[in-house]
Parts: sequence; structure tokens; C-alpha cells
Amino acid sequence: MDMRSRGISRRTVLKGAAAGIASLPFARTAFAVPKTIKIGLVQPVTGPLAFFSEQMPFVLDELKKRTGGSVKIGGRAVPYEIVIKDSQSNPNRAAEVAQELILNEKVNIVTAYATPETVNPVADQCEVNNMPCVTNDAPLEPYFFGRHGDPKKGFDWTYHFFFSATNLADTYMGLWNRVATDKVGGGLWPNDSDGVAFAPLFTGVLQKNGFKVVDPGRFDLPSGNYNAQIAAFKAANVDLACGVLPPPEFTAFWDAAAQQGFKPKIVSIAKATEFAPTVTPLGKRAVGLSVEVWWSPFHPYASGLTGQSSKELGDSYEKASGKQWSMSLGFRHSLMELAFDALGRAKDLDKPDSIRDALRTTEYKSIVGPISFAKGPFPNCCRTPLVAGQWLPGKMAPLELTIVDNTTAPDVPVSAAPVAVTYG
Repeated sequence: MDMRSRGISRRTVLKGAAAGIASLPFARTAFAVPKTIKIGLVQPVTGPLAFFSEQMPFVLDELKKRTGGSVKIGGRAVPYEIVIKDSQSNPNRAAEVAQELILNEKVNIVTAYATPETVNPVADQCEVNNMPCVTNDAPLEPYFFGRHGDPKKGFDWTYHFFFSATNLADTYMGLWNRVATDKVGGGLWPNDSDGVAFAPLFTGVLQKNGFKVVDPGRFDLPSGNYNAQIAAFKAANVDLACGVLPPPEFTAFWDAAAQQGFKPKIVSIAKATEFAPTVTPLGKRAVGLSVEVWWSPFHPYASGLTGQSSKELGDSYEKASGKQWSMSLGFRHSLMELAFDALGRAKDLDKPDSIRDALRTTEYKSIVGPISFAKGPFPNCCRTPLVAGQWLPGKMAPLELTIVDNTTAPDVPVSAAPVAVTYG
């Protein structure tokens, strides 16, 4: 956890010991293996997306303890080294450090996460440099179509797993249909990969379900001023506000809404309200804010690498950190699971296309659910389960993310019924 508190802005390397094993299924093929496996990791350690990386130091430490710092390949325990690069929450920087990992560090595989602003440029660099790459934590449509993916061809070297925008809209609608409103929805869709992909989809889903939609149009980030959008929402009597914003932008919007007396019954802003550190400072004004939940300790999945259940991973994190679990925890863990699994099944680690082929044929049970890149809905992609949650008063913390609707993933248990946003 010290890594994060120091604000890492240069390479950080976690070196595994030569002893120990990782319980990975693989084809036992006799071949020469490198002295050390090198896994590149691009993440936003600094900048406005840094909160996405809060759990990764814990995950890397936990995996090192549970695997002995090695990957089992060809019957041998091979030590691994994770080379970390800070994207600084900047797409151009993400592309630059991805190139450094590929060309200078000579890694065997590249991993990345945290919104299309990190994932897409990293994946693009891997694609042009013939480097195996696995990523998560960016919705499938902004990932695939944001990279100009062709559904008839897909990509060759890059693979990704997360929820889809279609699943996101359906998940939110499961919650929205259970809260009494006048069915007037307002959209906050910025002019970025997420906003451009989500706006038409959410508009269509809302209209299909009988909602009138008020969309003031795309806007550039950072904005900081939402007076025009709030005025449009108030004029149309919007009682459901949805969109996708970074936390500082949502705070600016929510502060302005309070000042101007805009009080929608439902507020579902993806990205901004996914993590306790960005919601808790809002105090009572956060009660009832709703958001999609990618993973929780209540999800019925376990790690194919360590055997830990979702609850065990969540409990372990809370004990070690003294903080609440976060939905990103499972995805940080699963990202490394997928990298280890592909390396363990590759027939020749000296050949990048062998690792690529292992990724392509992935059929793996991860802590966030089953992963198969053959199932889509787009080439090179796998959609993971999604449920809806709300920030409600908690027992262990002032606010806790509570699962309130499982329409699109009924195997994930619900803990409470959805409620309208409260205003003190």
C-alpha cells in the first residue's frame, strides 16, 4: 500500500522469488522457459484516474504470497516480474509507456485497466507491435469500436473483458423501473469514448421503456460548469439523471444541482460513484446514488488461480487495508489471473504468437466470472456479469455499496430494495 501513498510516477518492479508454485491449468509441454517471466502493467497511479489503482498494490502483494512469486510453466515454477508504468491518467502517456514496455523492457505480455483512456492506447500499441495484451475495466463498446474494431475481423493481439454498454443500460433499467418516477430522463454524456458510445444506446433504452429523454448534447472534459444542463433538466422536470463522468466532474455537477434546487429521484452516474473514496465526501447527499456493480464479495465466483472466493478476497482486503471492499478489487485480481493463465498455457514463451494463441483460446473461471474470448459479443471480447447497487447507510461505514437489483445477473444475491435519492 506504500506504493500508492508515495504516488509512483516511474517504473515499479515486483520480483517474485524462485520458490513456490501457482496452481494454473496448462498443457505440460517440454520446452525451454526464460529465467524470469516479465509482465507489463500500465495503470493510472497519478492523475484524476488514480483512484482506479487503489487496490492493485494489495492484489500484487496477495498474489505474490499465494503463488510464491512464480508461474508454473512446463512443470517448472518460473519466477515472474511485474513492470509497472504510470499512465498519469493521460492517453498519450499510456501509449508512450506501453511502447517502453514492449520495446525497452521486452515484456512477455502487457496488461492494463482503468477506462478507455488507459486501455485503448495501450491495446493499440500492442496491436501494432505484435505484443500479446489482456485488459479490463473499460466497457466493451468504447473499447472495441473506440479502437475502430471491425466485427467481421476483430483484433489479432489484444483481448479484453468487462461489461457491455447494452448490459449496462439493461442493468440500470432493472433498477429504474422499480423506483416511482414521472419517467423523464436527463443525460450527461461527455464528448469522450464512453459518452459517445453510451448516449444513443441509453436514449434508445429509456425511450423503449416509456421515458422522455432530455439530452443537452455532448460536452468536453474537463468542464466544471453544468449550469446549462441543470437548467435544461429543471425546465423539463427531469427526475432521473444518468450519464458517465469522472468524480471531480460529478462533484461539480452535484454541488451545482444542490445550489440550484435540482432534486432528481434517481441519479445514476457511471465512473463517478463507483468507489467509496469519491462518494463518502458527499456525506448524506450520496445516499441513494446508484451505480453499476461489476464485482462484489457477494458474487458467487472464485479465483481459478488461488482458489479464493469473492468473499474471501473482499475480507482479506478489508483486513489488510482497513478500507471497504471495492468493485475494482475483483477486476484487478482477475486481470493478473488471465495473464498468468495465458502464460501457463503458452507452448513457447519465446514466441509472442504462442502467448497470443493461448489468450485467444481462453476458457477460464475467474473471480469475476467465466472468461471466454470466443463468446463476445464482439471479437476478442468477453462480457462479464453486472448488477445494480446504491450507496446506503451502512453498518461498518457511513455509506456502503448495496446490491439492489440483479435483473441481468440473477445468480448474484440482492441485499436491499432500490429507493429514491433522499434530500435532507
